[in-house]
Amino acid sequence: MNKKENRKIDTNSKDLFETSLGTKVAYGNGVLADNLALQNFSYLGFSFYFAVVGLPVMLVSIGYILWSIWDAINDPLIGVLSDRTRTKWGRRKPWIYISIVPLCLTIIFIWAPPQGNILITFVYFIIMLILFDLFNTMYTVNFNSLWPEMFLTVEERSALGVSRSIFMIIGLAIAFLLPEFIIEDIPNRYNLPNTPYQYLLNGIIASIIILITVLIMLKFGAFERKEFSKDVYTTPSWKNAFKITLKNKLFVLYCIVALAIYIVYSILPPMLPFYAEYVIGMQEPGLLLFLGLLVGAISTPLWMHLREKLGVRKSFFIALTYWAAFFLIFLFAFNEILAYIIVSFMGVGLGGSLYLYDQGIAEIIDDDEVHSGMEVRREGAYYGVISLFNRFSNAINALVIGLVFTGVGWAEYVPKEDVNVIFGLQFLVCIWPIIIIVIALIMLYLWPLHGKRLEENQKLLDKLHKQKRSKIR
Repeated sequence: MNKKENRKIDTNSKDLFETSLGTKVAYGNGVLADNLALQNFSYLGFSFYFAVVGLPVMLVSIGYILWSIWDAINDPLIGVLSDRTRTKWGRRKPWIYISIVPLCLTIIFIWAPPQGNILITFVYFIIMLILFDLFNTMYTVNFNSLWPEMFLTVEERSALGVSRSIFMIIGLAIAFLLPEFIIEDIPNRYNLPNTPYQYLLNGIIASIIILITVLIMLKFGAFERKEFSKDVYTTPSWKNAFKITLKNKLFVLYCIVALAIYIVYSILPPMLPFYAEYVIGMQEPGLLLFLGLLVGAISTPLWMHLREKLGVRKSFFIALTYWAAFFLIFLFAFNEILAYIIVSFMGVGLGGSLYLYDQGIAEIIDDDEVHSGMEVRREGAYYGVISLFNRFSNAINALVIGLVFTGVGWAEYVPKEDVNVIFGLQFLVCIWPIIIIVIALIMLYLWPLHGKRLEENQKLLDKLHKQKRSKIR
C-alpha cells in the first residue's frame, strides 16, 4: 500500500485509525532532528560562550534570560498562527518547510562569533539565540502539533511512543556523543588552540544530519487529516486562544509540571562537562549522558505498560519519585565507576519522564477538543504555550547558574578545583533537580485528568471524530 492509499484509509475509514510502521519510523526522524537541534546547543552553548569565548557568566546568564523573554512572544504566537494557517498543503507542513534551512544555517553560525570585543560578542550571542529560537520554534511547534492529529487512538499513541523514544534517544546520543569525537577539551580546561574550530565543525555536522532527517520525515512521515482541515475556520484569534488556553486549569497545572521537568533536563547538559571534570574526574561527560539516555530508551516498554495499567498521572508520580531518589544518590558518585552505575539506574526515571511528557499533552488536547465547546483541535496553541513555559527553564537555570558560579568564584572562567567549586556543581547537578521534581509532584497531585474523566473523553472523541469524517465523505 502506498502512502496516498494509507492516508485515504486514515481519513475516510470509519474504524481504521492505524498508520503504517513506515510512517511511524519516518515521523521518528523528525523527533531525532528536534532533539539534536536543541540539545546539541544546550549541551555546548554555555561551555562555548563562557569557557571558550570568555564571556563573563552573568552576561551569558543575561543572554539566556533575554532569550526566554523573546520566547514569551515567539512560541505562543507561532502556535496560534499555525492553528489559523490555511494552505493547500495543510496547517503545519508549510511552517516546517520554511524553517528548516534557516535553522540549519543558524546552528552553524552560532559557533562563529566575532571576538576581541566583549560587547560585540555579547550582541552577536543574543542575535543568534533569537534567530535559533525563532526557526527552532517554527519547526518544533508545528512538528509536535502533527502527532496528536496523525495518531488518534491510545493504541496508536502508545505504539508511536516507542518510535518517538527511540529516535529521541538517537538524536540525544548524537547531540552528546558527536562532540566527544570532535572536541578534545569541551570545558576548555587546557585552552587548546583548535577548540573553537572543533565547536564549529560539530555545528556543521549536526546541521547536515538535521536537514536530512527532516526531509525524510516530510517526505514519508507527515500528513494532515482531512477531518480536521476545517478546524482552521473556527479556531479562535491569537488573543482569544491565549486566554482560553491559560484559563484551562488542567493545562496550567501541567505547564508547571512540564516547566519543572525541562528545568531538570536543561540543567544537566551544560553542567555535566564541568561536573565530570571537577567532581568525578572523568573526560567523557557525553558518554555519561548517553548511558542514561540509552537506559531510558530501554525502559520505555516498562513505562508503556504502567501507562496502560495506571494512566499518565500515576505513572508520572512513580517516574519522578524514582528519578529524584537517584539524583540524591548521585551526590556520592566520586569516581567514574560509581557515576556510570548510578546514572544507569537514573536513566529509568529519565525514560519515564520523556515518554509520559507527550502522553500527558495529548490527553489535554483531547480534553480541550470535547470540553472547550469549539470542537476543534488546537495543538498549535497548546504546544506554543507549553513551549513558552518550557523555555523559561533556560532563564531560571541561567539565573541560578550565574548566582552559584559567582558565589563560588567563577564569575569569569578560570580553571580551578576547590571545595566551593565542587559544592556549587553538586548543588546545580543534584540538589537543584530534586527541589524542582518535588514541585512537579505537587502539581501532579492536583492534576484532575484521570479516571472517569478520561473514559468520558474517549467516548466523546469517538463520536466527534465520526461526525467530522462523515462531513468529508
